[in-house]
Amino acid sequence: MQQSHDEPDDRMADPPAEHGPTPSPNASPLIIASQDLFRGRAEIWIEHGELMYRLRRTSAGKLYLCK
Repeated sequence: MQQSHDEPDDRMADPPAEHGPTPSPNASPLIIASQDLFRGRAEIWIEHGELMYRLRRTSAGKLYLCK
């Protein structure tokens, strides 16, 4: 099913490579704005290896990460 331009696309534009080059120890950390992760949602799920983590925004605007 094709999405119209009015519907948000939930897929990442460039999914991360599974085995990319190892960053140098002096490389700057990657900074991602929380708005870019949440895209208007209150919670997201993060797949890390075989584990799933839930990241949610609290009513106080803080972030809460749990398994």
